[in-house]
Amino acid sequence: MDIEKVARVVGLVESSQLHEVTIVNNGQSITVVNRVDQQGSNSPIETVATAPTDKGKDSGNKSLQVSATHVGQVYLSEDATTDPLVNKGDRVAKGQTVCFIDELTRLLPVVSDKNGTISDILVKEGQNVEYGQPIFSLEA
Repeated sequence: MDIEKVARVVGLVESSQLHEVTIVNNGQSITVVNRVDQQGSNSPIETVATAPTDKGKDSGNKSLQVSATHVGQVYLSEDATTDPLVNKGDRVAKGQTVCFIDELTRLLPVVSDKNGTISDILVKEGQNVEYGQPIFSLEA
């Protein structure tokens, strides 16, 4: 990505009421987060650049991943009062709903596209995730 374009996006977000914006270009993505303190004055903008990861295709360890299908906040349960849909050590089947992503006030299910056992949960409840970001590690 062109650094001048990134700087321009940071300036636009800083002067706007946007909280967060993500730009994806040619397989690269950048997220600009506008952090506003409680008095309403802007504190420094946080820019997080991410590169695509492809850990699910390692040939040696048969580790698989379930990744985010949307951009938003991840929720491991349907609501704050219920248990997580899956836990470490649980067996998941292809087509099973494993968590939800809140995208612009819509709660969208994340469905596993693989069979396996949850070996690790890579995100925390309420964490912002990007499209394609790994959420769970699976073992075949």
